[in-house]
Amino acid sequence: MLTPKLFRREIILHAKNAAKITPLCPHAPPSDMCGGCTFQDISYPDQIAAKTQALIALWADTLPGNIPTPTVVASPDPLHYRTRMDFIASKGRFGLRRGGKFNYIIDLTTCHLIPTDAFAIAHAIWQQLIAAGVPDYNLRSHEGILRYIVVRRSPDDRYMLAFITSAPDDNAEAAIASVAQAALANPAIVGIHWLRNDSPADVSFGTPYKHWGSPLLPMRIGANTLHIGPNTFFQNNVYLLDDMLAHIGAAVPTGQHVADLYGGVGTIALHLAATAQSVHCVESFAESIDLCLANIQTNHHTNVTAEVADVAEFLRNTNRTFDTMVVDPPRVGLGAPVCKEILRHRPHRVVYVSCNPLSQIEDAKLLAEGYELTSLVGYDMFPQTPHFETLAIFDRRS
Repeated sequence: MLTPKLFRREIILHAKNAAKITPLCPHAPPSDMCGGCTFQDISYPDQIAAKTQALIALWADTLPGNIPTPTVVASPDPLHYRTRMDFIASKGRFGLRRGGKFNYIIDLTTCHLIPTDAFAIAHAIWQQLIAAGVPDYNLRSHEGILRYIVVRRSPDDRYMLAFITSAPDDNAEAAIASVAQAALANPAIVGIHWLRNDSPADVSFGTPYKHWGSPLLPMRIGANTLHIGPNTFFQNNVYLLDDMLAHIGAAVPTGQHVADLYGGVGTIALHLAATAQSVHCVESFAESIDLCLANIQTNHHTNVTAEVADVAEFLRNTNRTFDTMVVDPPRVGLGAPVCKEILRHRPHRVVYVSCNPLSQIEDAKLLAEGYELTSLVGYDMFPQTPHFETLAIFDRRS
């Protein structure tokens, strides 16, 4: 079985055949490239070619002969595309980890994955916090306070920032509040959150502690505006999301009853609302469903509903009938329990968005008991990296 490590190696091997170009960060030799841009010395067309070749190789023994050979759709812009960046503050450095080195932080003076202004704002705030006496966090000794500065960016280039810290002292309380309030003078900054992570675990999320300005960031996606919080999952390519949503919309026939499983804040559900008879969004993360319900109301949709539930449990217990199920699971995929329930419900079509082609192909083998793969397309949601997403369509066997 192809493991994630081996699949990543397969992509890298294809990429190594490409002609090398000047890295995005020429001041750093390849050995010092940060983990955010491990393909920065490969031309973008060659990145797409490598990912396409890897996708074809992955499905070589499984792909039906009657569908087109899959390709990977390029991002309209391979730079400045991300809606979220998590910058580490540690050992006097502000940046990202060196590829494959957990404890070594590449000290960045720019970042090509977000707009120049966004990086400048985050970097300046880091400098201000350090100057105000807020010590950064040592990943090994677990001493210090400031762990991450997270930038969340909307398609309109408005920003929400989050400071992730360990337990603060009195000086840090006052300094962080002062820096945050001053930063809000920048009209591009919608709001600032202070999140606490007092555990040794190195994660860039935390428990809400304080906030300044707006608690939510509006994301204008197609005809809808969705509001997200500091911990909310959201697709990370601001340029390619509309294309993927259009593909999903085209795959769902008009007038159907649709289940949007692992639906988050309602990105897919609200997009489908214009043509579906009804859409029901299911998500296990309660905060996301709260935001989804608010987004439904804000965008004046009357045919979209949502609930907090584990997807497998929802499918086992519901008596609702769906014509199409749209699924967008985490990296582990659907798994046997969810695939079993999909087979039992027998929707006419399953539209499967995946951030992990490996788990998707394992789920496809399970779904093959009742479904046939009729379309497979890759989307390069993560240029300059070996990662990409896939959109597969499965139709029920007659």
